Amino acid sequence: MVEKKAKAERLKSRAQEKYTNKLASTRRIAEEKRAKAEVNLNEKAVKTSEKADYIRRTGHLPSSFSVRLPSSSCAFRSLCYSCHS
Repeated sequence: MVEKKAKAERLKSRAQEKYTNKLASTRRIAEEKRAKAEVNLNEKAVKTSEKADYIRRTGHLPSSFSVRLPSSSCAFRSLCYSCHS
């Protein structure tokens, strides 16, 4: 009886340790992804700020800055490649 309790405690302890390790690993991965997303967001903010400064300074849109307005004549915008390519 004592052996069964000891074995059960060992199994419980191992399961708890495995769970704790997996939880820590998941948290670490989530933190890395959050950090990467923040870096990407900051990079986009810098690029946007640079484009805005260029527009303010020159009064012209950069050639890489294109705005395409959707055509109201085509009801199948997501499927129609001839109008929206």
